[in-house]
Amino acid sequence: MENPPNTGYSAAPLRFLANGGAVGDLLRSPLIESSPLGAPVRWPDSLKALMSTILPVQAQIVLFWGPDYIALYNDAYAPSIGEKHPRALARPAIENWRELWDDLEPLLRGVRETGETFAAKDRPFYIERHGYGETVYFDVSYSAVYQGDGSVGGVLCIVTETTDRVQFERRQALLLELGQAFPSIRDPEQIEVDVISRVGSELHAARVNLAEADEESGHFRVSREYRAGDIRNDPALVSFSDQTCRALRQGMTVQYSATADVDNAPQDALGGLAKGLARSSVHVPLMRHDTLAGVFTMEFDGDRVFSRHDIHLIEEAAKLGWLWINHTRAESALHASSAQLAGMFEQAGAGIALCDHEGVFRQVNDRYCEILALPREAIAGHSMLDVHKDCTANVQPLFHERFLSADTPFELTQHHVRADGSVVWLQTHVTPLLDEGHELSGLLFVCVDITARVGAEHQLIELNEGLEQRVATMVAEREAAIALLHESRKIEMVGQLGGGIAHDFNNLLTPIMTSLELLRRQPAANDRSHRLIDAALQAADRARILVGRLLTFARRQTLKPQVVAVDALVTDMRDLIQRSLGPTIEVIVDIPAGLPNILIDPHQLELGILNLAVNARDAIPEHGFLKISACVDVVSDSPGLGQTPAQGQYVKLTVSDNGSGMSNEVLQRCVEPFYSTKGVGKGTGLGLSMVQGLALQSGGGFGIQSVPGEGTRVDLWLPVSCADVQHADDGQEDQESAAVHPFHVLMVDDEDLVRYTVALQLRDLGYRVTEAESPSAAEHLVETGLRPDILITDQLMAEKNGTQLAESLRVRIPELPVLIITGYTNEASTHIGGFDVVAKPFTRSDIASRVAKALGRCGKFSAVKTPVATNA
Repeated sequence: MENPPNTGYSAAPLRFLANGGAVGDLLRSPLIESSPLGAPVRWPDSLKALMSTILPVQAQIVLFWGPDYIALYNDAYAPSIGEKHPRALARPAIENWRELWDDLEPLLRGVRETGETFAAKDRPFYIERHGYGETVYFDVSYSAVYQGDGSVGGVLCIVTETTDRVQFERRQALLLELGQAFPSIRDPEQIEVDVISRVGSELHAARVNLAEADEESGHFRVSREYRAGDIRNDPALVSFSDQTCRALRQGMTVQYSATADVDNAPQDALGGLAKGLARSSVHVPLMRHDTLAGVFTMEFDGDRVFSRHDIHLIEEAAKLGWLWINHTRAESALHASSAQLAGMFEQAGAGIALCDHEGVFRQVNDRYCEILALPREAIAGHSMLDVHKDCTANVQPLFHERFLSADTPFELTQHHVRADGSVVWLQTHVTPLLDEGHELSGLLFVCVDITARVGAEHQLIELNEGLEQRVATMVAEREAAIALLHESRKIEMVGQLGGGIAHDFNNLLTPIMTSLELLRRQPAANDRSHRLIDAALQAADRARILVGRLLTFARRQTLKPQVVAVDALVTDMRDLIQRSLGPTIEVIVDIPAGLPNILIDPHQLELGILNLAVNARDAIPEHGFLKISACVDVVSDSPGLGQTPAQGQYVKLTVSDNGSGMSNEVLQRCVEPFYSTKGVGKGTGLGLSMVQGLALQSGGGFGIQSVPGEGTRVDLWLPVSCADVQHADDGQEDQESAAVHPFHVLMVDDEDLVRYTVALQLRDLGYRVTEAESPSAAEHLVETGLRPDILITDQLMAEKNGTQLAESLRVRIPELPVLIITGYTNEASTHIGGFDVVAKPFTRSDIASRVAKALGRCGKFSAVKTPVATNA
């Protein structure tokens, strides 16, 4: 086909699609020729240049070109539109974004007409991308793309989906609100009302209820339920199918759509279908002592697809409400039981008397008469002063000054001389009785005979004082333990979050670093390309180091513990520390040479000491010192909880300075991840977190002390090793090992980018590679006759992990060498389940040497050779 006589188009080959990935391949296909833009060869040069930049980018980018907003995007953007891809490619946006066009079109038109950039954080959009409508959130930046004549050719949209984070924050806000409200509520029914109404309102449910197991009927009893904004008290019995009950008893949440089999729908106690059958529903089991004690049910009109956020919110809110309902009931039962026991005790063993406002006895019980050894008629109707005339000197002033003017209860200890001359000691609790006008109407006396106790009063006082002291000590210890537990749980949650994020970043960094290394080896690259690739590799390496710190804090770093001599390690890095601190800070090293060796990852320990040194430098205003010392410390009384080392012998490494120190508030938070007082751009806030994580993951301990104006001291307890220091050959680990023969590698990873780029690297090293996208695919290949020379597999995969896959394949190939790649691991060594491990992200030399070693153990890789550059 001849090109039109238009100078705005070029017939040059489609080189701008060369790095376009899957979308680039689609743009080369004949299907695109039906686009209003025509075949890509006819596109304007400005559009070709722009697409050559957009297609390889890993960020999510979509370009809406021309007045019809023709959609052009890259591979990274395609997953965000789900089933709209690939039919949306090179088509007018209104054809595939019709459900949100009234929202999207004004934004695009505004940018196109004004040329002004539109940007927003967590911008909501309603989209149908997986067969159903949902509200999603994006960080967006829409900017105009100008052509050579100054006109706006299109709108460039750079987006990042934030749906998961926005929904998580909203869920946590609701749970936090409930968690703050429930402790102040003493009525379990009110807690039930609050939880069903708040969750129902949040998710716009048609009905919400909490059904509790009814032992008499064998069904579940509903006392009240939320219906479209109102709480209705409508007691009823409901039941569930056998299939539903089995799942609920196993602690599983059950979901039904409006079109589900009616046999599985909730039913009333008589077997009839529950009201509102044409509804989608979620049923959350509520357990008590591992037994199904209740079901939290939410119903929605019509068909509804429940997102992961919906299920998490329903489950967590239901279980939180159930926890506080049971707690409040238990607390109320305890109070009622205590009051009943106290009343029974007082009536059985105490004397009770009632006086009027003038101090005249009106009513007495038998026990009171028995204590005073007087008949009832000698007490009732007589003044308290007449009955206790033997102690008038004590009672007279109290009667006028305290008894008849009291408005709060008080106690009185006195003696009474009986008619036979014997003395009885009474302990009387006096309660003023007030009328409606808050005037004194009488006095209630509750007294007990304490004669037998008076003789041992001194011993009792001493015992009580000792008991009070012991109780105070126990309460203080319990509060300290609770505080430590709360702190430990908080740090563990942050650690799990950091470890999960670091794992995902490692999966992203692996293909980035591998691709850059492969590009670096291309002979066609010029000096400028080499410099750009080297800069990108340096940035990726800095990201790898940051991820390593996250993993160390989360105690999931793949450590390489070795036997290390502390004095040698610190001496070797003294010059580096001095250069880092500068000439105004003196470095003092006080480490005796005879210390035991320690078992730790030396590179991580060096990094930790350097982090502490840099922190000291930033804390010393002008002149000062940094002291690094070490000694043997035997811990004998530690439980090994939190940051304290377990019992045993350690080398305690101390790094101290005379800097500005930290306040108590800063000291309490200094080891929190990403907490920093250095200001923006002066630190990641992971230094102390990494040091703490290294010490704890290595089996040691961590402690920090600081006084404002005096300086800071950090103590690291490092585990002692009886082994000798091993000196490995310098540079042996860093040599690249090319394949002596084209050995066959079976590469298994469910991350397409990771699997693809690692396979390219292996092929560039001279290996033959067969890729499998899942463990089941790998097993099928081996079952059909594939006999690889080595298995390289990811550890964390959906079907089974890498260790399980390796064990499965070794049933058919017993001597199969295995190398596991992982983003993180809880093992503090270079092995998982006995198999070699290499941590993501890794360099070309890392994977080359590790594959060579694995093959060498079985005699397949007999020598290390300098690799021959090849093009993948």
